[in-house]
Amino acid sequence: MNTSHPDSPFPVVIIGGGLAGLTAAAHLAARGVPPLLLDADGLWPGGRLAGGDDDRFQYQGREWRFSSEHGMHALWGGYLNMRAMLKRFTAVELQYSPGEEWINRWRREVRVVEAGQLVRFGWVPAPFHYLSLLYSPRFWTTITPLDFLSLPGFLFSIFWTLGLDPIREGIALDGLMIDEYFRGWTPNLRATFTGLAVNLLAAPKEHISLAAMIAAVRFYTMLRRDSWEMSYLPDNPHRALLQPLIAQIQQGGGRVIHGAEAVRLEQRAAGQAGWRVVFADQSRRGLRAVEAAQVILATNVPGAQRLLLNSPATEPIARGLRFPGVVRNASVRLWFNAAPREGAPAGMFTGDFLPDNFFWLHRLYDEFRDWHHETGGSAIELHLYAGDSVLEQAENVLLIRCVDEIQRAFPELRGYYVYGTVRRNSRVHTAFRPPTADSLHLQTPWPALYACGDWIGYPSPALWMERAVTTGIAAANAVLQTHQLEPYPVLQPPPPERLVRVLEALTRAFRHTIGRGLLTLGRLLRRKRV
Repeated sequence: MNTSHPDSPFPVVIIGGGLAGLTAAAHLAARGVPPLLLDADGLWPGGRLAGGDDDRFQYQGREWRFSSEHGMHALWGGYLNMRAMLKRFTAVELQYSPGEEWINRWRREVRVVEAGQLVRFGWVPAPFHYLSLLYSPRFWTTITPLDFLSLPGFLFSIFWTLGLDPIREGIALDGLMIDEYFRGWTPNLRATFTGLAVNLLAAPKEHISLAAMIAAVRFYTMLRRDSWEMSYLPDNPHRALLQPLIAQIQQGGGRVIHGAEAVRLEQRAAGQAGWRVVFADQSRRGLRAVEAAQVILATNVPGAQRLLLNSPATEPIARGLRFPGVVRNASVRLWFNAAPREGAPAGMFTGDFLPDNFFWLHRLYDEFRDWHHETGGSAIELHLYAGDSVLEQAENVLLIRCVDEIQRAFPELRGYYVYGTVRRNSRVHTAFRPPTADSLHLQTPWPALYACGDWIGYPSPALWMERAVTTGIAAANAVLQTHQLEPYPVLQPPPPERLVRVLEALTRAFRHTIGRGLLTLGRLLRRKRV
């Protein structure tokens, strides 16, 4: 094993080159604390924002090339820390989304409604703002008179969401799944809003817990109408976001080693604070080791679990930690030599559709706009948050099924399909579970070892990219504090709308009163038995 023994250790080693790790590293470098970042991927940094080999095909005597990525991502209204980071370290001007389509298929009938503008700009206040959809004549085609029987169940779900904050309270409700949220709903509405949950949590419904559903609905849509305000990066995230972050790290004296997978953590010799990080280096085809005064663990769930359990210094405590599950997904891109009807740049599929959401790439990225301008065509990206029985199907089967589904939703594209690709992403995407006391938190049980990522415990309601950035900034702040340097602000979402605050207080008071009553009753019954 080749090892390095510097006279003084790195001030901080960051394990993981995803969004959380790059965020922490960029903020440290900007404050004059040069980090060493170990990225397990030898080619494409960025974790679940990473790029990939170009998509290429021949059309009309020309080779077309398009940048690829794991999948498009939207920045919702509550992504405050991510927007602040973009402003600090990039020149990105986000593209505001004028709306989002909600396309529902119930058996063979397809129904389309523009939902984004109605929900966020309707006059009905939160938490009842989804009722603004009733002002759309198209929405009436998606429901039946029978669906109004769901009103009691719908109201119960709303009050359940207001009265319980799984992330702040550290409650996971293990064993209760998403079906509990929709008790009393008619099959049509249940299928429609289950599709919303699948899109919010990027997982098949079999992997979505009740607590995760409540946490996602609270953060993304329930507490404020403007939470459902989406923006998009103007370019592939590798160019728009990841490269500027890496440049910031290097300008601040930091270093990024690609193809470096951490395999073990060792505490430094007695009397020396910090850690020794052993990692496999693809470029040197062997093991190396570096010493660090502090370590930030910024990997996905399997990587963190494997590292902590494989390290004798952390294994005893790590065995008692609760790690969330992980799921896989796939993205499909389709090119057509015709354009769809005018409409929103993106949206979601619900009901009986196979895909779960879509993004019209020729309305979002310049390289796809060129395809549209030169051929009159279009390009769409679909995300599939399905189980293994779907994702393991042959590529041509998935393409045929997706082309059929798009032509159902956009019949004007029938007969104009040109080319398609399938990208199967690894089983590393978090099946979100609200962090509890036995989860891994930003302040870990080990000295000088911090953690960040979209699954890490931290007092923020944020999910996904915003949670990764928020915890990345907070982890950098923890290191900066030890260097007596100024921390960065960690932003919290604005307060809920007024009606939400009132109903939230009433619901929680009722919940606590009932809880105390049941506790008192239980004590009386126990005394009676004695």
